[in-house]
Amino acid sequence: MAASAEEIAELRATYQAYVDAERAVLRNRSYEMADGRSMTRESLKEIRLGKKQAKAELDAALGSGQAVGRMRRGVPLVR
Repeated sequence: MAASAEEIAELRATYQAYVDAERAVLRNRSYEMADGRSMTRESLKEIRLGKKQAKAELDAALGSGQAVGRMRRGVPLVR
């Protein structure tokens, strides 16, 4: 089932919040998420995990997921 434009906008906002939080704490500032959580330098691991999950959810909603596995070199055969 495809995500609605509203759901995609919400996923983008969530991802952007994690990007903004990461930038802020890397500059030794605190950052407050929309849900009231305060993020500091100690929260960096949590921020990066949340950012990764938010990106995966956004990619899934947009239908542009990443390939999983190892890419191997292939040689096309012409007959």
